[in-house]
Amino acid sequence: MSVHIGEAVSMNDPENETITPDSRQSQIQTLNGVVVQDFGYYDDGLKTAWTLQFDSANWGIIMQYFTNRNIVDIDDHGHKFKARIDVKSWSYVKRFRDCITAQIELWRV
Repeated sequence: MSVHIGEAVSMNDPENETITPDSRQSQIQTLNGVVVQDFGYYDDGLKTAWTLQFDSANWGIIMQYFTNRNIVDIDDHGHKFKARIDVKSWSYVKRFRDCITAQIELWRV
């Protein structure tokens, strides 16, 4: 299985998935004389962190998306959304120099 990130394709399914919700504060209320503003929860503000593996050609595409801050289409087995790529860390896989393991974050927009 794999994940499609723009034109890049991972070598594996996402591992170590972490989802950070965007819980911005959207209503304004007065509580005990204090004005409180609450923007609510936004699905579009989710940040999803994955550990993925890429071959060097696909890793080059991912780094280009990261460097240029492109918004790309993500397809995780039919779950489709648009996101920016943030590379948190990466390393070569020992004994397989053409394979890169990366911790990436997808910023939904």
